[in-house]
Amino acid sequence: MTNTTITLLDLTNEAKNPPAQKVKPDGTKLNIAKYDGHGKVLVRDPKTITGIGIHQTDCVFGPKADPVARHRRALGVPIHALAFRDGVLAIPYPMLWYMYHGNGMNAMSYGLEIEGSYSGVLGQSKAGKKTYDLLDEITIECARAGVKYLYEAGLKLNSPLEFIWAHRQSRGVKDRDPGPAIWQAVVLDYAVGVLGLKVDEKRVWEDGTAIPASWSVRKP
Repeated sequence: MTNTTITLLDLTNEAKNPPAQKVKPDGTKLNIAKYDGHGKVLVRDPKTITGIGIHQTDCVFGPKADPVARHRRALGVPIHALAFRDGVLAIPYPMLWYMYHGNGMNAMSYGLEIEGSYSGVLGQSKAGKKTYDLLDEITIECARAGVKYLYEAGLKLNSPLEFIWAHRQSRGVKDRDPGPAIWQAVVLDYAVGVLGLKVDEKRVWEDGTAIPASWSVRKP
């Protein structure tokens, strides 16, 4: 892995409180954050935050011809950091805001999204009519930078960060989130191998599923 320049895009000064609601295809509006008793986003106690939750977006953001608008779309994602495939790491919301990013692990984690739709292998593959994205070097570097940012910023806030979790552990339908390729390159090789965080593969919340043993098997 070579050194890749990662650009930090801090959007927190533009974050609305409360954030705009998410609109589903059927027109239903959903909050993307938990509110306090005054209609503002709930601010968490940093000492209750013990880990980082990691995700893949399962999509690639547009418009491709307008990078500024593309990166600003992070402001609509309930997350604390978003690693784009072009090496931009966006920080859309304050670290302590209670964002609905990870179901049962929302309260105790800082959330990182990684842009792309990955099959779970280091490379391109097809499953039926689905063509998955390549988990390339710049995406890995940007995702690692996201983990590092959340880890270091969390420690400065006095969060006792110890673990890194996958979204699948707290949501049953997210079995490919973030997938074994990300788990190996970002979680095991970097978050665990470099930063010293721990994985808790058997822990689940609600209808979540544990990390399968195959995710720890290195590909040739």
